[in-house]
Amino acid sequence: MKSLKSRRRVRRGLLTATGSAAVGNAVGALVAALLIEPRWIHVTRPTVWLPDLPDGWDGLRIAHLTDLHHGRMVRLGLITEAVRLANAESPDLVVLTGDFVSRPGAITTALAKALSKLQAPLGSYAVLGNHDHSTDAGGVREMLAAAGIRLLENSHVLLARGGDLLAVAGVDDLWFGVPHLASALRDVPPEAGRLLLCHNPAYARRMPPVPRVDLMISGHTHGGQVRLPMLGRRGQLLRLLAPQEGLVRRRRCPVYVSRGIGMVGLPVRFNCRPELPIITLKAQS
Repeated sequence: MKSLKSRRRVRRGLLTATGSAAVGNAVGALVAALLIEPRWIHVTRPTVWLPDLPDGWDGLRIAHLTDLHHGRMVRLGLITEAVRLANAESPDLVVLTGDFVSRPGAITTALAKALSKLQAPLGSYAVLGNHDHSTDAGGVREMLAAAGIRLLENSHVLLARGGDLLAVAGVDDLWFGVPHLASALRDVPPEAGRLLLCHNPAYARRMPPVPRVDLMISGHTHGGQVRLPMLGRRGQLLRLLAPQEGLVRRRRCPVYVSRGIGMVGLPVRFNCRPELPIITLKAQS
Protein backbone atom coordinates (compact mmCIF):
# COMPACT_ATOMS: atom_id res chain seq x y z
CA MET A 1 0.00 0.00 0.00
CA LYS A 2 2.79 2.37 0.95
CA SER A 3 4.53 1.69 -2.34
CA LEU A 4 1.32 2.47 -4.26
CA LYS A 5 0.91 5.79 -2.45
CA SER A 6 4.53 6.65 -3.15
CA ARG A 7 4.07 5.98 -6.86
CA ARG A 8 0.97 8.19 -6.89
CA ARG A 9 2.86 11.02 -5.19
CA VAL A 10 5.67 10.71 -7.74
CA ARG A 11 3.14 10.72 -10.59
CA ARG A 12 1.42 13.85 -9.24
CA GLY A 13 4.79 15.52 -8.85
CA LEU A 14 5.73 14.74 -12.45
CA LEU A 15 2.42 16.08 -13.72
CA THR A 16 2.85 19.26 -11.70
CA ALA A 17 6.39 19.72 -13.00
CA THR A 18 5.29 19.09 -16.57
CA GLY A 19 2.43 21.56 -16.20
CA SER A 20 4.76 24.17 -14.72
CA ALA A 21 7.22 23.68 -17.56
CA ALA A 22 4.44 24.08 -20.14
CA VAL A 23 3.25 27.28 -18.47
CA GLY A 24 6.82 28.56 -18.35
CA ASN A 25 7.35 27.82 -22.04
CA ALA A 26 4.09 29.53 -22.94
CA VAL A 27 5.01 32.63 -20.92
CA GLY A 28 8.46 32.68 -22.51
CA ALA A 29 6.98 32.41 -26.00
CA LEU A 30 4.54 35.23 -25.25
CA VAL A 31 7.32 37.48 -23.98
CA ALA A 32 9.39 36.73 -27.09
CA ALA A 33 6.45 37.36 -29.43
CA LEU A 34 5.56 40.68 -27.77
CA LEU A 35 8.88 42.15 -26.67
CA ILE A 36 11.80 40.47 -28.43
CA GLU A 37 11.10 39.25 -31.97
CA PRO A 38 9.21 42.36 -33.19
CA ARG A 39 12.34 44.45 -32.50
CA TRP A 40 14.96 41.89 -33.53
CA ILE A 41 15.68 42.66 -37.18
CA HIS A 42 17.25 39.83 -39.16
CA VAL A 43 19.65 41.02 -41.87
CA THR A 44 19.59 38.37 -44.60
CA ARG A 45 21.97 38.24 -47.54
CA PRO A 46 20.39 36.27 -50.40
CA THR A 47 22.12 35.89 -53.76
CA VAL A 48 19.91 35.80 -56.86
CA TRP A 49 21.28 34.56 -60.19
CA LEU A 50 19.69 36.15 -63.27
CA PRO A 51 20.36 34.93 -66.84
CA ASP A 52 19.55 38.29 -68.44
CA LEU A 53 21.48 40.51 -66.03
CA PRO A 54 24.11 42.52 -67.97
CA ASP A 55 27.68 41.79 -66.87
CA GLY A 56 28.17 45.37 -65.73
CA TRP A 57 25.57 44.82 -62.99
CA ASP A 58 27.03 41.58 -61.72
CA GLY A 59 27.41 41.88 -57.94
CA LEU A 60 24.86 44.70 -57.47
CA ARG A 61 23.82 44.88 -53.79
CA ILE A 62 20.27 46.02 -53.02
CA ALA A 63 18.92 46.90 -49.58
CA HIS A 64 15.21 46.09 -49.44
CA LEU A 65 12.96 47.74 -46.85
CA THR A 66 9.25 46.98 -46.82
CA ASP A 67 6.12 47.00 -44.66
CA LEU A 68 7.38 49.52 -42.12
CA HIS A 69 3.79 50.06 -40.92
CA HIS A 70 4.76 53.08 -38.88
CA GLY A 71 2.00 53.69 -36.32
CA ARG A 72 0.91 52.54 -32.89
CA MET A 73 2.50 49.09 -33.21
CA VAL A 74 5.71 50.20 -34.94
CA ARG A 75 7.52 53.14 -33.41
CA LEU A 76 10.05 55.33 -35.17
CA GLY A 77 12.93 53.73 -33.26
CA LEU A 78 12.52 50.42 -35.10
CA ILE A 79 12.51 52.20 -38.46
CA THR A 80 15.60 54.19 -37.48
CA GLU A 81 17.32 50.93 -36.58
CA ALA A 82 16.36 49.40 -39.93
CA VAL A 83 17.86 52.41 -41.72
CA ARG A 84 21.04 52.13 -39.63
CA LEU A 85 21.40 48.43 -40.44
CA ALA A 86 20.82 49.08 -44.15
CA ASN A 87 23.48 51.79 -44.28
CA ALA A 88 25.93 49.56 -42.43
CA GLU A 89 25.77 47.13 -45.36
CA SER A 90 26.87 49.84 -47.84
CA PRO A 91 24.34 48.86 -50.53
CA ASP A 92 24.55 50.14 -54.11
CA LEU A 93 20.79 50.69 -54.29
CA VAL A 94 17.86 50.93 -51.86
CA VAL A 95 14.33 49.82 -52.73
CA LEU A 96 11.22 50.23 -50.55
CA THR A 97 8.12 48.23 -51.46
CA GLY A 98 5.26 49.94 -49.69
CA ASP A 99 3.05 49.95 -46.59
CA PHE A 100 5.01 52.76 -44.99
CA VAL A 101 2.22 53.65 -42.55
CA SER A 102 -0.85 52.15 -40.91
CA ARG A 103 -2.70 55.35 -39.95
CA PRO A 104 -2.80 59.00 -41.12
CA GLY A 105 -1.11 60.36 -38.00
CA ALA A 106 1.97 58.29 -38.78
CA ILE A 107 2.80 60.34 -41.89
CA THR A 108 5.21 62.72 -40.16
CA THR A 109 8.25 64.84 -40.88
CA ALA A 110 10.10 62.61 -38.37
CA LEU A 111 9.42 59.57 -40.56
CA ALA A 112 10.59 61.46 -43.65
CA LYS A 113 13.75 62.52 -41.80
CA ALA A 114 14.48 58.94 -40.73
CA LEU A 115 14.10 57.60 -44.27
CA SER A 116 16.12 60.48 -45.73
CA LYS A 117 19.19 59.02 -43.99
CA LEU A 118 19.21 55.98 -46.29
CA GLN A 119 22.50 56.00 -48.20
CA ALA A 120 23.20 54.37 -51.57
CA PRO A 121 25.19 55.74 -54.52
CA LEU A 122 22.45 54.74 -57.00
CA GLY A 123 19.64 56.22 -54.94
CA SER A 124 16.46 55.04 -53.20
CA TYR A 125 13.26 54.04 -55.04
CA ALA A 126 9.82 53.08 -53.78
CA VAL A 127 6.31 51.90 -54.61
CA LEU A 128 3.11 52.25 -52.59
CA GLY A 129 1.33 49.42 -50.78
CA ASN A 130 -2.31 48.74 -49.98
CA HIS A 131 -2.08 50.37 -46.53
CA ASP A 132 -0.60 53.53 -48.04
CA HIS A 133 -3.55 53.78 -50.42
CA SER A 134 -6.16 53.06 -47.74
CA THR A 135 -4.55 55.53 -45.31
CA ASP A 136 -3.49 58.56 -47.37
CA ALA A 137 -1.62 57.93 -50.61
CA GLY A 138 -1.13 61.64 -51.25
CA GLY A 139 0.38 62.14 -47.82
CA VAL A 140 2.76 59.21 -48.31
CA ARG A 141 3.81 60.60 -51.69
CA GLU A 142 4.68 63.93 -50.06
CA MET A 143 6.54 62.19 -47.24
CA LEU A 144 8.65 60.18 -49.70
CA ALA A 145 9.44 63.30 -51.72
CA ALA A 146 10.57 65.05 -48.53
CA ALA A 147 12.81 62.05 -47.78
CA GLY A 148 14.43 62.25 -51.23
CA ILE A 149 13.03 58.85 -52.27
CA ARG A 150 11.82 58.55 -55.84
CA LEU A 151 8.36 57.01 -56.16
CA LEU A 152 7.84 54.74 -59.17
CA GLU A 153 4.16 54.53 -60.12
CA ASN A 154 3.95 52.48 -63.31
CA SER A 155 7.25 54.05 -64.30
CA HIS A 156 10.98 53.34 -64.22
CA VAL A 157 14.41 54.85 -63.90
CA LEU A 158 17.23 53.74 -66.22
CA LEU A 159 20.66 53.34 -64.62
CA ALA A 160 23.96 52.88 -66.44
CA ARG A 161 27.18 51.20 -65.35
CA GLY A 162 30.11 50.49 -67.62
CA GLY A 163 27.93 50.86 -70.70
CA ASP A 164 25.35 48.36 -69.40
CA LEU A 165 21.81 49.41 -68.51
CA LEU A 166 19.52 48.47 -65.64
CA ALA A 167 15.88 49.51 -65.40
CA VAL A 168 14.42 49.82 -61.91
CA ALA A 169 10.66 49.87 -62.46
CA GLY A 170 7.68 50.03 -60.15
CA VAL A 171 3.98 49.25 -60.53
CA ASP A 172 1.06 50.39 -58.43
CA ASP A 173 -0.53 48.23 -55.73
CA LEU A 174 -2.46 45.18 -56.88
CA TRP A 175 -5.43 45.70 -54.54
CA PHE A 176 -5.90 49.47 -54.35
CA GLY A 177 -4.05 50.75 -57.38
CA VAL A 178 -3.86 49.99 -61.10
CA PRO A 179 -0.60 48.17 -61.85
CA HIS A 180 0.41 48.49 -65.49
CA LEU A 181 3.58 46.68 -66.50
CA ALA A 182 3.74 47.99 -70.06
CA SER A 183 3.75 51.59 -68.82
CA ALA A 184 6.33 50.79 -66.14
CA LEU A 185 8.80 49.38 -68.69
CA ARG A 186 7.91 51.50 -71.71
CA ASP A 187 10.92 52.32 -73.92
CA VAL A 188 13.33 50.21 -71.85
CA PRO A 189 15.95 48.78 -74.27
CA PRO A 190 15.71 44.99 -74.64
CA GLU A 191 19.32 44.49 -73.54
CA ALA A 192 18.79 46.27 -70.20
CA GLY A 193 18.40 44.35 -66.98
CA ARG A 194 14.92 44.71 -65.47
CA LEU A 195 13.99 44.88 -61.79
CA LEU A 196 10.35 45.35 -60.86
CA LEU A 197 9.14 46.69 -57.51
CA CYS A 198 5.63 45.65 -56.52
CA HIS A 199 4.19 45.57 -53.03
CA ASN A 200 2.09 42.44 -53.49
CA PRO A 201 3.90 39.32 -54.76
CA ALA A 202 0.61 37.93 -56.10
CA TYR A 203 1.08 40.27 -59.07
CA ALA A 204 3.65 37.79 -60.42
CA ARG A 205 0.77 35.42 -61.18
CA ARG A 206 -1.24 38.11 -62.97
CA MET A 207 1.32 40.14 -64.89
CA PRO A 208 1.10 39.96 -68.68
CA PRO A 209 3.58 37.79 -70.61
CA VAL A 210 5.44 40.83 -71.98
CA PRO A 211 7.48 42.88 -71.39
CA ARG A 212 10.25 40.82 -69.78
CA VAL A 213 10.95 41.07 -66.05
CA ASP A 214 14.17 39.60 -64.62
CA LEU A 215 13.33 39.86 -60.90
CA MET A 216 10.38 41.19 -58.91
CA ILE A 217 10.93 42.45 -55.35
CA SER A 218 7.95 42.48 -52.96
CA GLY A 219 6.75 42.43 -49.36
CA HIS A 220 3.14 42.36 -48.09
CA THR A 221 3.04 38.85 -46.59
CA HIS A 222 5.08 39.54 -43.40
CA GLY A 223 6.18 35.91 -43.77
CA GLY A 224 3.02 34.99 -41.89
CA GLN A 225 4.05 37.15 -38.86
CA VAL A 226 3.20 34.34 -36.41
CA ARG A 227 4.35 30.84 -37.32
CA LEU A 228 3.52 28.09 -34.85
CA PRO A 229 5.94 25.14 -35.01
CA MET A 230 4.68 21.90 -36.56
CA LEU A 231 1.54 23.49 -37.99
CA GLY A 232 2.84 24.78 -41.32
CA ARG A 233 0.52 27.24 -43.05
CA ARG A 234 -2.21 26.58 -40.49
CA GLY A 235 0.05 27.99 -37.82
CA GLN A 236 0.55 31.33 -39.53
CA LEU A 237 -1.35 34.41 -38.44
CA LEU A 238 -1.46 35.84 -41.98
CA ARG A 239 -2.03 32.46 -43.62
CA LEU A 240 -3.91 33.95 -46.58
CA LEU A 241 -0.74 35.82 -47.55
CA ALA A 242 1.91 33.31 -46.49
CA PRO A 243 3.89 31.08 -46.89
CA GLN A 244 5.49 33.33 -49.49
CA GLU A 245 8.85 34.55 -48.28
CA GLY A 246 12.39 34.51 -49.58
CA LEU A 247 13.06 33.69 -53.21
CA VAL A 248 9.92 32.32 -54.85
CA ARG A 249 10.06 30.89 -58.37
CA ARG A 250 7.19 31.96 -60.61
CA ARG A 251 6.56 31.20 -64.28
CA ARG A 252 7.05 34.81 -65.39
CA CYS A 253 9.99 35.69 -63.17
CA PRO A 254 11.54 34.95 -59.77
CA VAL A 255 10.20 37.02 -56.86
CA TYR A 256 12.03 37.93 -53.68
CA VAL A 257 9.47 38.34 -50.87
CA SER A 258 10.68 39.94 -47.65
CA ARG A 259 9.07 39.38 -44.24
CA GLY A 260 9.26 43.14 -43.78
CA ILE A 261 9.84 45.25 -40.69
CA GLY A 262 6.43 46.01 -39.16
CA MET A 263 3.23 44.29 -38.07
CA VAL A 264 -0.51 44.44 -38.64
CA GLY A 265 -3.44 42.94 -36.78
CA LEU A 266 -1.65 42.07 -33.56
CA PRO A 267 1.61 43.61 -32.25
CA VAL A 268 3.38 40.26 -32.26
CA ARG A 269 5.89 38.26 -34.24
CA PHE A 270 6.68 34.66 -33.38
CA ASN A 271 9.18 32.43 -35.14
CA CYS A 272 9.17 35.12 -37.84
CA ARG A 273 11.60 37.96 -37.16
CA PRO A 274 11.48 41.25 -39.11
CA GLU A 275 13.68 41.01 -42.18
CA LEU A 276 16.07 43.39 -43.92
CA PRO A 277 17.33 41.63 -47.07
CA ILE A 278 20.56 42.71 -48.73
CA ILE A 279 20.10 41.11 -52.16
CA THR A 280 23.16 40.45 -54.33
CA LEU A 281 22.48 40.01 -58.05
CA LYS A 282 24.72 37.73 -60.09
CA ALA A 283 24.85 37.39 -63.86
CA GLN A 284 24.17 33.78 -64.81
CA SER A 285 25.80 32.70 -68.06
